[in-house]
Amino acid sequence: MGMTVPGELDFVLDLLGYEWPNVDEDAVREAAQMVRRLEEDLRGTLNDLEVRVNELGDGAKAQSTNALIRAWTENRTANMDSLLDAMPGIATGIDVAADAIVGLKVKVIAELTITAAQIAAAAATAVVTAGLSVAGNAALIAARKKALDIATDLLMEELIGQIASMVVEPLTGTIAEAAVSIASAPLVSDGDATAATELSYDVMDQIATALNDCGTDQYELCTTFAAEVSALPFAGS
Repeated sequence: MGMTVPGELDFVLDLLGYEWPNVDEDAVREAAQMVRRLEEDLRGTLNDLEVRVNELGDGAKAQSTNALIRAWTENRTANMDSLLDAMPGIATGIDVAADAIVGLKVKVIAELTITAAQIAAAAATAVVTAGLSVAGNAALIAARKKALDIATDLLMEELIGQIASMVVEPLTGTIAEAAVSIASAPLVSDGDATAATELSYDVMDQIATALNDCGTDQYELCTTFAAEVSALPFAGS
């Protein structure tokens, strides 16, 4: 459960007409951890596939088999790994967002505390000031709300900039480009053609099956990830 406004400050929140930042930073941090786990799981499927492909390709003489294995290796090195390498940075960006949410909430609580103290002081001196201090509460509340709005705007501007550079840009840049490259990568590679001309249909079929199984595993991992992230209680209570 994320940080909530102390009960004794609820009335100040109402006076200022300000809404508490209703985002659960703990859920945001859990999303970051989910991204890290997804990266580890996806990389694990690729490592398992690489072992399987290499086992099937050991001793293969057919040029077609070697070309298929080379294409897989080149695609992983050039594209798949770069996609996965971007994910830890995205997770860190999400953590930064969670920290910024906490910072915003702390700032709001500080402003509410200051406002509460000023209102209490005005009430305490109402008798000796013939009520003028109480009359000044409206101006005080307006000033504190303006200060809170400015502080919030500055924090949100900084947060948006950090998220853009650490989360949005990798998603729309590195990962998007890598995904396109993976999809458009050749199924076979010319490489250093072997002298042998025989075809190994059985081996190629097993490699194709291994590739398909890996894709199925990755699809299931991503589907589970999407469902779990969607179920997180981002809206705080």
